[in-house]
Amino acid sequence: MPKAGNFHFIRSTKVRSSEVLSAKGASLWSGCDATFARIDALCGDGASRIFAEPNVKRQDGGDVLNVAWFGSHDDDPKELSAIDRGKLSRIEEDLVRRIGKLKPALNDPEIGETVAAMLNVYDHGSIMAVGEHAILTNWGALPAEATATQSAYARHTDDTVGRFIGSNVATRLPGKQWANAGKIEVREQAHVTHAAHAAPVVEKQAVASATPSIVATAPSRHHRWLAPAALVTLFGGILAYVAWPGNLVYERENRGDQGVLTQLNTANDELTRQIAVLQTEAGKNACEIDRALVGLPPLENSPVGQGG
Repeated sequence: MPKAGNFHFIRSTKVRSSEVLSAKGASLWSGCDATFARIDALCGDGASRIFAEPNVKRQDGGDVLNVAWFGSHDDDPKELSAIDRGKLSRIEEDLVRRIGKLKPALNDPEIGETVAAMLNVYDHGSIMAVGEHAILTNWGALPAEATATQSAYARHTDDTVGRFIGSNVATRLPGKQWANAGKIEVREQAHVTHAAHAAPVVEKQAVASATPSIVATAPSRHHRWLAPAALVTLFGGILAYVAWPGNLVYERENRGDQGVLTQLNTANDELTRQIAVLQTEAGKNACEIDRALVGLPPLENSPVGQGG
């Protein structure tokens, strides 16, 4: 039965008993209450609540286990794929932070190997959200194909919990020297982490506090005001230019421009007169047309303008 505090039902799953990992000759699920207590003692009260508590019953006539998972948060449980983007970002940051808090337990000689094995999850759907909190179900269990080879194990970890784990933390497969470090770069001196997601999850920055926990980074106030300040300066300059006396006033026409216009008008008038003369001549008999207008000499023995 669930222990004190873990009495809110999250989900139920089915796994084969052979798929549950073991450490030191015992299933990770058996006696996990003692492991939880040790985690809380090393990492702070409530640190173990990232792991849902399993209530296991064997299905009759086979090696299939029916598992009911319980947690300490009273809210609607959902898979990550069912959460909107804004909330998903907060849940992922919570998961990164809570896994980071497990570092003292992972370094503990008594339970370090067990906790590293507990970070393995059966599939991506094993990572749940209960309200604003991330929680792991089906932890400490892997499908058979994920344990077949070291490369298959690495791929499975990368596709599930790996992108939420710092590079200074590693999941481990008990009984083998297989370890898979996380995908979040951790720089201890600057206390900064960068999440590099392979799945379609928004890329995030995180900043580690004095403990190995990780919290989301907010842009500094200085950088936040750079863009608005630049825009205010730009528009202020434009307004000052427009308001300054003498700006945006069209120049008057100078005398040189007026002289050119007069010449053009005179030329247009002359051209109009010539067109009118040609139109008049075009209406006459061919012998009566003034041949000089078309560049022909006058007819012999005839005065200009006489008919032919």
